[in-house]
Amino acid sequence: MLSTKPCLIRYFTLPILALSGFLIAEDRPNVLFIIADDLRNELGCYGSEIAITPHIDALSASGLRFDRAYCQKAVCWPSRNSLLSGLLPGNLGQANSKVTFRASHPNITSLPQHFKNHGYHTSSFGKILHNGQDDPLSWSQPHFDPPPLQYARPENREKHPIINRSVPENNINPLYESAEVDDEAYEDGLTTAKAVEELQRRAKRETPFFLIVGFHKPHSPFNAPKRDWDLYPDVDIPLSPFPAHPKGAPQKHTHHPSNYLRSFAEFPASGEIPDDEARQTRHAYLACVSYIDRLTGKLLDALDQSGLRENTIIVFTSDHGYHLGDQALWSKHSTFELATRVPLIFSGPDIAKGETTMALVELVDLFPTLLDCANLEVPVHLEGVTFSHLLTDSNKEGRKAAFSEYSRGGARGLSIRSRDYRYTEWRDLNNGRTVEREFYDLRKQSVETRNLSGDRAFSDLMEKHAELLKARLD
Repeated sequence: MLSTKPCLIRYFTLPILALSGFLIAEDRPNVLFIIADDLRNELGCYGSEIAITPHIDALSASGLRFDRAYCQKAVCWPSRNSLLSGLLPGNLGQANSKVTFRASHPNITSLPQHFKNHGYHTSSFGKILHNGQDDPLSWSQPHFDPPPLQYARPENREKHPIINRSVPENNINPLYESAEVDDEAYEDGLTTAKAVEELQRRAKRETPFFLIVGFHKPHSPFNAPKRDWDLYPDVDIPLSPFPAHPKGAPQKHTHHPSNYLRSFAEFPASGEIPDDEARQTRHAYLACVSYIDRLTGKLLDALDQSGLRENTIIVFTSDHGYHLGDQALWSKHSTFELATRVPLIFSGPDIAKGETTMALVELVDLFPTLLDCANLEVPVHLEGVTFSHLLTDSNKEGRKAAFSEYSRGGARGLSIRSRDYRYTEWRDLNNGRTVEREFYDLRKQSVETRNLSGDRAFSDLMEKHAELLKARLD
């Protein structure tokens, strides 16, 4: 089981000194933090041959791109609460769409709250924690939660009269929509407009700011303005090159039925997904990716026009990845690479420009890293470790392995990703005993295709990874 004791960070940050070349306290950097939802590394800057993402690509070219960044649980609630609290998902208590990390840890200081407590103006727009959740202690002003503009076409809005986002989907709701509308017809466009207004206000203030913007897309339903759909002709949309479930993987624990997507009108309620529907769904997902890319461009343009960019640290990431028919899976909810790996880009003063690092990092590490960037002391409750040293020297080492988890089939999957391999233990939820193991060789491709846990040629390596996992959990 994961330790419930806080992991003490074994270093100290002196607020009056510069660390790793960053600005001293008297000239503290602003922070613009952008987080997408369900966005896997399907971006041009990450080598996608089809995604059209010029604004995020330009951000990457202006900063440091992390090629091996991982979430701690591939589902929205625990990932976001982990990132904001600095705690691992296993220490957050029972996941609940109505409560935040404060249900189990009422007195800890969150990431934005820590900035607020040290003189920053903190504000938030869009999906930051899980749907409907907020943490008023974190913000200098009320959080902006846009109205749930999931659908723009009138006939679809009639089918889906959303009162709140906790309403279950049903088989009359479309999985995707292409509407001839302005960006603000959907909630992410409205979120961006409000965040741009805030950036304009911040340009007239001397107080440093921590501003976080959360996009709901590319989360389903995959709805985006028609201009983004038109970027991708249907004929050019490829299907997954890895459509089969990994050989030898324990089906009970690793396969999920994608019930959420199957609740939408177009998706078959059971059985195989026809190629034309799979291709259309991938098309819709890509349209959403290009939509949030344009919105990111609007935020960056506003930052440039405000004259604040030279003293602003920009972070772009996602709460977790996503399967689009890969490994016979749709949605997130796995310990595999495509669900746990996330895009992560840092740009700003004294950060390496146009570089890529292969160092392993975790989303829970963002809390101490951003505090280092602003020369703020680090709370003792944090369970992440700083990677600020990578921001100025991308060749340095990160973690030995990145940790993720997910529970299914009566067991808890505890997984680590080392430089070349992924190792997972499935432990019975009742007695903690390991009931299944997985081991994948990822040296030639970053998708798991064959479980090697029974291959004697890899037994020594697997045991070394078991020790890495044990060390991570102790």
